Amino acid sequence: MTGRRHAWRALVALVALLLLPFHSGAAAADGGGRRVRFGIQTPNHASWDDLLATWREAESLGFDTAYLYDHFMPIFADADGPNLEGWTALAALAAETSRIRIGILVTGNTYRNPALVAKMATTIDHVSHGRLILGMGAGWHEPEHEAYGFSFGTARERAERLDEALQVITKLWNEDHPSFEGRYYRLKHAPYAPDNVQRPHPPIVIGGQGKEWIIPLVARYGDGWNAVTGVTPDGIRERRAIIEQECARIGRSPCPTDVSVLVPLLAITRIPLAGPIVRFGARAVVSKDVASAVLADSPKGIQDRLRPFVDAGVNEIILNLRPPFDRDLLREFAKEIMPAFN
Repeated sequence: MTGRRHAWRALVALVALLLLPFHSGAAAADGGGRRVRFGIQTPNHASWDDLLATWREAESLGFDTAYLYDHFMPIFADADGPNLEGWTALAALAAETSRIRIGILVTGNTYRNPALVAKMATTIDHVSHGRLILGMGAGWHEPEHEAYGFSFGTARERAERLDEALQVITKLWNEDHPSFEGRYYRLKHAPYAPDNVQRPHPPIVIGGQGKEWIIPLVARYGDGWNAVTGVTPDGIRERRAIIEQECARIGRSPCPTDVSVLVPLLAITRIPLAGPIVRFGARAVVSKDVASAVLADSPKGIQDRLRPFVDAGVNEIILNLRPPFDRDLLREFAKEIMPAFN
């Protein structure tokens, strides 16, 4: 695993050296007429100053959202490297920004009691004056659970725990002194104050791709779904249909339609075949599906790679960035790519 992480870092470094950003002509307007939101995800294995400067830059450039991740050790980097805790960093970033909507993409449910998560979220909703998005997921990184003593369990158990956690959070946010008795969590006539700034509560975005256990939770508790890196446009259509079927089954209307997708941004370049070469090389480090999502193309090439996701129903594109963060690349993306979709 350590060798794979070093290989990924070497690949990123090589791309940074070889793929030179450039400025093209003005992008064409999106013929579909739909507004697509754009966001960033900055992994927490970065310095505080780099995180803060990048979030402020994204806000000034007109990005709609900014997210951290919820890990205690670097992912796809040296596991012994520095890594800030996501929720405490998010509280500080909430106080240092003013417009951009913020969140964790996504909170690992296995790491905290859901009543604690609800209180943390409400607190940051107040600090941010109503800009929080609560991202929730079942948890997936087994080495992290082993290292820090968190119970991992099977995929089905993690999905069941997430189901209960979402019940706990929504009860605390919607009911007066709720009680709940589940297999994993419970409440007993629980007081809850203050209320959230956002009403009825901050939007809940559920991340994952499991069609049997995770995707139906979006219909039951979510306001949106985050498609993890590697889910194709066809996979998005298939899972959107599952969400709609579950909404019909439980009688929820309107059914949540917000869909975000996370894509790694490495470079904007006019070097011929740069994107295919980078994506092929990335297969040595990550899965084929994840490698295929990497963006390292011309502005037109990136537009063409993102448009099928929009056509499949995605209305938020989130750029996964690698520290140290290239703010020139972020400015390039804002100028050359974003206007084509809005």
